[in-house]
Amino acid sequence: MKPLKLYTIAAAIIAVTAIKCSNTGSKNVQSAGNAPISKTVIIDGATKRHTIDGFGVNITPAQWRNGNLKPAIDSLVDDLGCTLFRFDCVGLADWIDPSKRGADGKYPADYLQQVYTNKTFSDAWATFKYLNSKKIIPQFNVSGRIPPAMGRKDDIKRLADFEGYAEMIATMLVWAREQEKLTFSILSPFNETDLGFPEGAKLEPEDVYPAVKAMVKKLDEYNLSDIKLVLMDDTRFIQEKLSPIISDTTLINRVMAFGTHSYGNGDEAEQGGWYDQPSDYYKMVQYINNSAYKGKPCWMTEYGDLDQTNEIEFEFAWRSTRRLLKFLDDGFSGAEAWDAFDNFHEHDTVWARYGLLKTDTTTTDWTYKPKDRYYTAKHVYKYVPAGWHVVNVSTPPLPKFDGYENWHAPLKNMRMLAFVSPDGKSFTLVGMSKIEQNVALDIELRSLGIPSDKPLKMFVTSRNQKMVPSPEVSFSSTGHIKTTVKEGTIFTVTTLE
Repeated sequence: MKPLKLYTIAAAIIAVTAIKCSNTGSKNVQSAGNAPISKTVIIDGATKRHTIDGFGVNITPAQWRNGNLKPAIDSLVDDLGCTLFRFDCVGLADWIDPSKRGADGKYPADYLQQVYTNKTFSDAWATFKYLNSKKIIPQFNVSGRIPPAMGRKDDIKRLADFEGYAEMIATMLVWAREQEKLTFSILSPFNETDLGFPEGAKLEPEDVYPAVKAMVKKLDEYNLSDIKLVLMDDTRFIQEKLSPIISDTTLINRVMAFGTHSYGNGDEAEQGGWYDQPSDYYKMVQYINNSAYKGKPCWMTEYGDLDQTNEIEFEFAWRSTRRLLKFLDDGFSGAEAWDAFDNFHEHDTVWARYGLLKTDTTTTDWTYKPKDRYYTAKHVYKYVPAGWHVVNVSTPPLPKFDGYENWHAPLKNMRMLAFVSPDGKSFTLVGMSKIEQNVALDIELRSLGIPSDKPLKMFVTSRNQKMVPSPEVSFSSTGHIKTTVKEGTIFTVTTLE
């Protein structure tokens, strides 16, 4: 029996040793798997593309509440870095009663005073003035249903009385400038004309040119020729809507920008290849730049996601930011998130949760708290000033004759966009990594005058971190920037304070 016992004991020792070795090997494999993936990117200042006009939000004044809205505006301007505000006084395009017009087509002065001193407009003027006091020049926006009398007889939601619609808007602008002394220079007179009710006045392609011309004529009539237009603010690029404008070169100096909107529907909502292939946004930019209107910017005047559950906040923020980087890469110069804060929208009569700021209505003085989407927007809004240029971000070439080149693309799972100051001495890189490991990122700067001793900052946002400063960024001895990008994060590397 002894030999058997000795054999059994020896076997047990061997088995235990094998298990220990196996576990140790497993730990080594896991450790190796968690080692950062190395990637190199090139930011080339010689590839300056379009100029950034700014970033911001859509905003309504209904929550002014005797100035209670000021802290929210302070956050949007002073912390987030918003410079563009698409300002909708009412959320409806029927604040005027067409039956009040006189034989000369004008409204009585006492009627206009009654309209423009009511609670809705008083709050609007107060909100607008506060924005002006913060050196913000909002653009007026008109959306929502139109008076039935301005519609067609066979379709009251389709605008027919172009002159009457323009008269209504002009009276608002005249009052704002002459009576309220507001500072403004941009008007978005239409909203989602492809959808129509309840988003705005419905316009078919053949309606666009006479509607725009009527608006321009009315502005001239009221000595508002300095006001420039953003057109057409539809839900997508519709060439048939822009072509009649593009064909009239007399309107060039009356157009500030061409606007459109971009949303998802609560999930990914984009088709395969959407990021790497030319999108409708890109086609819109190219269409304009191949016309007499070359150089007129494109603005995404509404963007975001349509989920309203508040159950996937980081996913909402991720998708919105991914879209933001996409259309900026495609040539857009400005963007305005939908929208500033949670609020009641008159046009569809519901409380909406689209805001970058969460509105807490449970207290007497409503309060506002940033959501994830606020922080992810901040990665761009705060660190990409107006006047900066988009530049290319590339990688060293792949080996030749790679049959899987598209699938081996180094940045397939990282989206990055770079911006540089006009003098080339400052830059910002914004990226999104969905790689399931950390990434050791080597950033090579070319054709930029950035000294290697210039301070660098890095910020990271993830599901559990909100714009957290990261110390893991520095210039190397070769002048490259070295940093570690955590898995599943949105990040910004910048020379700005």
